[in-house]
Amino acid sequence: MQQKKFIGPIMLIVTAIIWGSAFVAQKVGMDHLGPFTFAGIRFSLSSLFILIIVLSKDLIIHHKLTLFTMPKNKLKAILLGGILCGIALAIASNIQQFAMQKTSVSKTSFITALYIVLVPVLGIFLKKHLKKGEILSVIIALISLALLCFNKEEKLVINGYDMALLVCALFFSIQILLVDHYAKDNDCLLLALIQFSTCAIISWILILLFETPSLETVKESIFPLLYAGIASGGIAFTLQLVGQKYTKPVVASLIMSLEAVVGLISGVIFLHERLSLREGIGSILMLFAIILAQIPFDKLKKVKNYKKT
Repeated sequence: MQQKKFIGPIMLIVTAIIWGSAFVAQKVGMDHLGPFTFAGIRFSLSSLFILIIVLSKDLIIHHKLTLFTMPKNKLKAILLGGILCGIALAIASNIQQFAMQKTSVSKTSFITALYIVLVPVLGIFLKKHLKKGEILSVIIALISLALLCFNKEEKLVINGYDMALLVCALFFSIQILLVDHYAKDNDCLLLALIQFSTCAIISWILILLFETPSLETVKESIFPLLYAGIASGGIAFTLQLVGQKYTKPVVASLIMSLEAVVGLISGVIFLHERLSLREGIGSILMLFAIILAQIPFDKLKKVKNYKKT
C-alpha cells in the first residue's frame, strides 16, 4: 500500500515531462509538415496505440470485444462522450499547432496551461461556485498573460497567434470538463480511443481542405510524429489514467501543472529559446496562478478549524 503512494505521483511526473517536452516535437515537426498534417498523423498514431491496448486488454483479460457487447445505453453514452471530447480536442490541438508556427515553445506551453485556470471559471456555467483562490488565480493569470504578450518595443500587443492560443486553452478546458463528465461511468481507454479517432478524422478533413502533404515530408518528421503521437498521446495518457487512481486530485493537478515548466525548459535546451526578464516573471506568475487554482483553501480552512476545536 505504501508503494502505491509513490507509484501514482511518479507516473504523473513522467506524464508531465512527456507532455511538456512534446511541445518541442510539435514545433520541430512543422519544419517539414503543415500544422493540420502534423495533428492528423499524430492523433492517428495515438488512436492506433490505444486501439492495440484496448484489443489486448479485451482479448487477453475479457476474451471479448467490450465495445460491441456492452448495453446499448452504455454504448450510446461512450460514443457520444468520445465524439464530443474528440471535437473539443481537435479544435484545441489544431489551433495550438497552427499558432506554434509563429510562437515560441515556452510561450505556447504557458498560455495553453491557462486551461487549468479556466476549468473552474467555466464551472460557473455548470452552477459550480467559484472559490476565492480561483478568482485570485484568474487575476494573476491575466497579469502574467499581459507580461508574456509584450513585444520587443515593450508595447502590449496580443497578436492573432496569442489569441489563437487563448482559444486553444478555452477548448482544452471544455475537453477536460467533458472528460470529467463522461469518464466517471465509462471505460476510460475506450473513451480515449473514440476521442483520439474523432480528433484524427477532423484533422484529416482539415488536411484535405488546406494542405497537400507528401510521403517525403512525413518521413522528414517521423521522429517528432512518433514522439507526439505515441509517447505524448498514447503512453502519457495511459500513465495519467493509472497515476490518478493512486494520487489525490489536488496533488495530481499540481504535478500535471509542471507540464508548462517542462515546456519552457525544453524550449530553452533544445531550441535555444531565450526569455527576457519580463517573460520570465510572466511565466513564474502563470505557474503560480496554475498552482493557486488547484489549492483547496476551503478544505484547508475546515481542517484548521477542526484542529482548533
